[in-house]
Order: sequence, then structure tokens, then C-alpha cells
Amino acid sequence: MRRGGWIILGLLAIWMAALSPVPLQAASTEELEREVKALMEQNRALARRLAEVERELARLKAGAGGSAKATASQGAREVEPAAEGAAGGEKAVIPEWIEKVHLGGLLEFGAAYRDTYTKDQGHVDESDLSMTTLELDVDMEATSWLRAQGVLLYEDTPFEDAETSLDVDMATITLGDSRRSPWGLTVGKMYLPFGSLETKFPDDPFIDLPLSLKLGEISEKAVLVSYDAGGLSLSAYAFNGDVDERGRDNQISDYGFDLHFERGFDFSHLRFYKRGSKYEHALDPRRCVNFMVGSSFLSDLGDSDTLQDVLGGREDDPVPGWALYGHLHHCNLFLSFEYMAALASFSSHELPAGSGGATPAVWNVETGFTYAWWRPLDVVFKWAGSRQTQGLGLPRSRYGIDLNQELWDGVTLSVGYLYDQYQRHDGEGRNHRNLLFSQLAVGF
Repeated sequence: MRRGGWIILGLLAIWMAALSPVPLQAASTEELEREVKALMEQNRALARRLAEVERELARLKAGAGGSAKATASQGAREVEPAAEGAAGGEKAVIPEWIEKVHLGGLLEFGAAYRDTYTKDQGHVDESDLSMTTLELDVDMEATSWLRAQGVLLYEDTPFEDAETSLDVDMATITLGDSRRSPWGLTVGKMYLPFGSLETKFPDDPFIDLPLSLKLGEISEKAVLVSYDAGGLSLSAYAFNGDVDERGRDNQISDYGFDLHFERGFDFSHLRFYKRGSKYEHALDPRRCVNFMVGSSFLSDLGDSDTLQDVLGGREDDPVPGWALYGHLHHCNLFLSFEYMAALASFSSHELPAGSGGATPAVWNVETGFTYAWWRPLDVVFKWAGSRQTQGLGLPRSRYGIDLNQELWDGVTLSVGYLYDQYQRHDGEGRNHRNLLFSQLAVGF
């Protein structure tokens, strides 16, 4: 606890004592003053002790030594307390492993209103509040070559009664040191790299965005090999999908690839630079463009999280899928696009479309600008759509606008509007929908 925290606790104790129902005659004014002075002195002593411990830790991290003693056999660090204000002469023990663990998280709360026009009921309006997301991330770098990650996730989808429990959303172990080798190996439960699934709008589950996420998101236990050097990234993975081909159950027969290239380009000097880094002194931002372009392949699109529920765990033949995506950023302007589709048709009884089986495809285009005023404000425009996805409940076309205002570091308020036009034979009989939404996201 910082120095200010001890002072606040001391003032709180005084305030509680002042409001206590004990009669004033129970203690004289002199006794009360002595207690207050003693409490303030303890606060000062604790603050001095904490400052000394912080200085010792800083010296240890810098390799300067000091009065601290590192005990390797116990796997812990012991720091001698400051001589002044030390109570009982205890040692502050800081476990070494705690410096290797990094915690993060995300909380999202949203409010939404929608007006849906259906063929049977006409206009149906609904509104809802939801604690959309509670996410806790744990990242541990055991050594320079071994890293472990875990994500706990709770989700509450608006306009639905069901809520998910706090589950393990991701748990992986990665072998590799990007500073020494471009190769890496990741095993565990993960989201596989199929498409970019990128959006600046509040995403699923608050809003079914982007449409590529609804078609191609895959969470599986897999083995993934990666290569990353010079802006070129390549991933290859294998897994046992939840949808089985008839006659071949429980086989590690599903696989996929992702290849993308990201860099910046300086038109003044006609040369590339590392995307995402700050502009070098010699570069003019008005003549520079950051870009990323990539493509993905998946051996069976039926293993995506959405399609496996629709197929019920069985399919006649695997249906491969592919995705093409990219992103451009110039000054305060940005543009992103993605197209994802099946490379073959599902059978008519698995995923119908008209008189035959569906060959689903989706696309998502977002563009806009960042307005720099009090804090950055993103203004985002969207055009998205799909074909042969009536069995998945996705709209035929979608248009929208979204404002993302940063309030503090890690805190963003989003307000937006979406208009959906549905397929002619939509499974729920919908024709169109208007959606107003607002979300507060807090990341740490």
C-alpha cells in the first residue's frame, strides 16, 4: 500500500472514532490527542519502511545489490527492514515468481435498444442492460523460452436469458524466444488464426460483430507452429475438431494455415519500416502508410464455433474455408476489410440455401478517422454483409456508425447505430432491424 493509503486509513479510523456512540466522558481530550499522535507516528514509520523496501527492490533489479539478501534455495527474496520504524525486525519476503506474472483484464457493460420488423409480428421493440464481459488474463514468463497464458471469461449476451459461467477461455504454453529465434511452438486451448476478425465496433457477444467472427471463430485444443520475422508471420496448426466426418470419429485430421505481412512504407524514401513503431525523425507521417495484408485457410469450416452448433456434431464431408483480410492506416485515417467464404457447399440437409446446400460467405469493411481533441475519438463507418447464410441467422447487408471516446487510459465509451437487412428466407422471419447501443469498456 502506498504512503497515501496509510494516511487515508488513519483519517478513516479517526472519523469512525468520532462517530462512535461511546460517551465523550469515556476518554479525556488529552488521551485522545495522544492516541492520534501515536497513530500518525505509526503511519510515518510504515511509510518510511515501505519507501526503504521499494528502494531495495529497485537496487536488486538493477543489479546494484545493497542490504538485501537473495536466497536462491528458497526461491524467494528477503529484504532487511529499515532500522527506523521497524516493528519486531521482521523480513519482507517477496517471492521471485511474482515478478514473472502479469495480470490483465476487461470489463464491459452495455445498454441496447432494437426494433425488429418480422413478417408475423410486425415491429417488435426490445431494450436490455448487460454486464457483457468479465475477463481475467494471466501471463507468466517462466523463462525467456517458456511462456504460459490463461484467460478466464464470463459473458452475458443482451436480449437473452442465458448467461455463461466463468470458464477457461484460453490456456496455452508457448516455447520460443522471439528475440533469438523467429520460430515458436504453442500448445493448449486457443483461438485459431483463421481470418483477422477485426472490428472497431463493440464486438460479440454484445453485438454479433464482425460477421466474419460469427462464421469463422474457432476455439480448440491444438498444436500451432509459428514463424515471425521481418514483418512476415506464418502459422500452421492441427486439431481434433468437434464436428466429425461420418465414419471418422475422434481423429486429429483438421488443420489450417495463416500468412500475413505487416509493415510501414515511406513514400518519400521508398522504403519499408516496422509497422506500429513511432515515425523516425527523417520520416514525414503525411507520406507514410502502415499496412497489413493476409490470408488464411481452414480444412473444415464446419468446425467453427457457430457452424458446429448448427451441424450438430456431424457432417457428410469436410467443407474447407478461406479468408482474405487487410488493414491500412495513414495519419488519422484507417481502413480495414475482410472476406471469408466456404470453398465448397454443405449438403442441403446440413445447411440449406434455396433448393440446395449453402456455400456461405461474409464480408466486413470499416473505415473512419481518429479525431484528436481532449482525448482520441474514433469515428467508424461500417459496411458488411453475407450470402447464403439464412441458416446461420446473419443479415444480408449491414450498415452502421460507431463513436469510440477514450475517457481515461484503458477506459472507452462507445455509442453507435446499426441497420440490418435480412435474407429473404431468414430462419426467424425477420425483414430488417434497427439497433442503438452504448458500451463502457474498462481494460487493465
